[in-house]
Amino acid sequence: MKLRILMDNHTEIDVYYLGEPAVSYWIEAEGKSFLFDAGYSEAFLKNARDMEIDITKAEAILLSHSHNDHTGGLKPLLELDFQKKPQFFAHPDALLPHDWNGMDIGSPVSERELAEKFELHLTKAPVWLTEKLVWLGEIPRTQAFEPAYAIGTVEKDGEKQEDYIMDDTALVYVGENGLSIITGCSHAGICNIIEYAKKLTGVQKVQSVLGGFHLFDVDERAKATIAYLKEEKIPELYPCHCTSFAVRAALHAEAPVKEVAVGTELEWK
Repeated sequence: MKLRILMDNHTEIDVYYLGEPAVSYWIEAEGKSFLFDAGYSEAFLKNARDMEIDITKAEAILLSHSHNDHTGGLKPLLELDFQKKPQFFAHPDALLPHDWNGMDIGSPVSERELAEKFELHLTKAPVWLTEKLVWLGEIPRTQAFEPAYAIGTVEKDGEKQEDYIMDDTALVYVGENGLSIITGCSHAGICNIIEYAKKLTGVQKVQSVLGGFHLFDVDERAKATIAYLKEEKIPELYPCHCTSFAVRAALHAEAPVKEVAVGTELEWK
């Protein structure tokens, strides 16, 4: 499997791609291509063009969750002429209205608009995209130190309720050297995600973890996460996006992390 980071908070010196506080990945696996998340704006599309990546070849569009730093680029994405109608996978909650302190933080594109352009699949169940690549669907919260927490509200069945971001999910590639896990923000908890990936695939060894961990302070949750990742002895850790420098530094002291930025290319067999 090959992965290219189309969008992230971080850019590299002398590598002139656009950056924004958002995520988008281009993935190629078993002869198929996938777009995982769509950043905050159309900037990920410009980066893709500059990287000579043809987004119109995408077999499927995959969402990690609803927040607009992952769905904001869906509107310009709708304007592309795809080579064939892509599939679109998201949790049923991902396209509902999401609000935080009076601000709309959900997808700018409706379920109806997406259904006109893509073959829409809204499901909580895992989906095997290839023999080795799986979109996890809804993640069980199993680790005591990673309980569900609310960010703003979600409108369901005409009522607003606390949003525990149950739509948060991730991708897993089952490679020769173990699992490679790709996340958006890990609102479900990065350790919860890892444990579910192991359970679903039956593979216990984790080769790599890439994505946002949604940890900003070195608090008890972060310390427990760091202890877990240290115990796992994962060779390749790529915390990015919504992982603060303080947390990355604390993690690096226990389980060395690798540099990651817009344009980074990774490959796993």
